[in-house]
Amino acid sequence: MHFFNLELYKPSDMELWINKKYQERGIHSATDLNIDNIGALFNTYIAYSEGESKVIYDNDNDCMIFINIHLDAYEQRLAFFHELCHPAMHVGDQRSLSPAFVSLQESQAALFQLYAAMPAYMLEEFKPIQHSSYYLKILSEAFKLPYSFVKQRIEQILGRINRERQDNNLRARSTPAKIKYAYTDTTNRILEQLNKQIANNKER
Repeated sequence: MHFFNLELYKPSDMELWINKKYQERGIHSATDLNIDNIGALFNTYIAYSEGESKVIYDNDNDCMIFINIHLDAYEQRLAFFHELCHPAMHVGDQRSLSPAFVSLQESQAALFQLYAAMPAYMLEEFKPIQHSSYYLKILSEAFKLPYSFVKQRIEQILGRINRERQDNNLRARSTPAKIKYAYTDTTNRILEQLNKQIANNKER
């Protein structure tokens, strides 16, 4: 995976916002992604229940994220980062919103989940290796996320890196190359004399 160059990766505005909040709180590596700490960062409480994973607001607009207790640990983290988008970025209870607006929020939550659960800047500590399946397994264990989710996130990052590389190549081809000329000593002396004559004429 020699082509995995994070310097070419361009984060989205949402991603930059999440990264800024994390880094201001000292969240710099995969081991810092404790869901209790992340929940506190976005002023949410976390509880586990028999029902589906969801967000509930009380009369004071305080937020509680309920996570299904029967999910395995990796799926629980995935559910948490999805539900976290609602208190972090959305206003209002979805039960009072139109279906189209709910659909929009869910699409945003899916992106938020990718960025918040596995920030690209945290991948700098993991060296990409030739066997991508093993690399994905390492990331899955480090971030405590399902393998399929990690694969989706890495594919997204690679897609952006490849687009940026293609854009750079296109810009390079579109920019005319500067032609450098190599003159002989005789030609250089003639040009120097010519420049002096032009300068003298301007002074008159």
